[in-house]
Amino acid sequence: MLLSTLQNNVAEATLTFVNKTLQRVVRILDGVANVPEWGHDILVVFDDDDTYYRYVAHYYPQTGEFAGSGGMYINAGCGHFATVKADLRSIEPVIAHELTHACLSHLPIPVWLNEGIAVNTEHRLCPPSFAVSTPQQMHARHRGFWGPTQIQQFWSGESFLRSDEGNELSYDLARIIVFQLSATWDRFRPFVLSATVEDGGASAASEHLGVHLGEVASALLGLEPSPQWAPNPAAWSGYGPNKTPFAALVEAAINRDALMLFR
Repeated sequence: MLLSTLQNNVAEATLTFVNKTLQRVVRILDGVANVPEWGHDILVVFDDDDTYYRYVAHYYPQTGEFAGSGGMYINAGCGHFATVKADLRSIEPVIAHELTHACLSHLPIPVWLNEGIAVNTEHRLCPPSFAVSTPQQMHARHRGFWGPTQIQQFWSGESFLRSDEGNELSYDLARIIVFQLSATWDRFRPFVLSATVEDGGASAASEHLGVHLGEVASALLGLEPSPQWAPNPAAWSGYGPNKTPFAALVEAAINRDALMLFR
């Protein structure tokens, strides 16, 4: 179902894209995606940014500084998608990303895993037309940003709430890690089904993938392995297990961009 002021032909094309994309997401995330058996997918397309932000603000904490968003899945009341009016080509990646989040909403997975799967699925279904930065430039930015404190924010989900470059780099690091770990789907699937937010997916990664997440992150960043890079719930100051920013937003009835301010 679509609520918008889009012209009829564009609205019909958008609905067709939603239906086809949902089917493709389910095929790509074989054995992981789950589509509710009842109800409809609801997409609300606002005419402008001001109206969009005025609406989604109801699902955010009353205080705080948050990153910008181009669309989100709101898991409150009757769950629905919200985005901003643009040409169909601009809306398509947001739809693909948010549909992925909706198909993962039944799993208690960590934010980084949720977002990593969503970004990779989005790129597979709607390949970006250009890159703002080269891989070498992005690698240098990652090296300059991540440290023992920041990586714990990544594992807990807190870094995805940052309003500085840490927000963008969190999504990119999640994309890279998931891309690497999902190379063998038969091993990646049980990992996703077992991963939980409490330990950032560490125990599930060790059991099903035979890897330590801290070593994966440090290797991808070109850094020496260190225990400081492993998920450490005790270091998630102010949040702790089940009290990550992600979980707090869930409690506030928001499942934004799979529980996050988006792109």
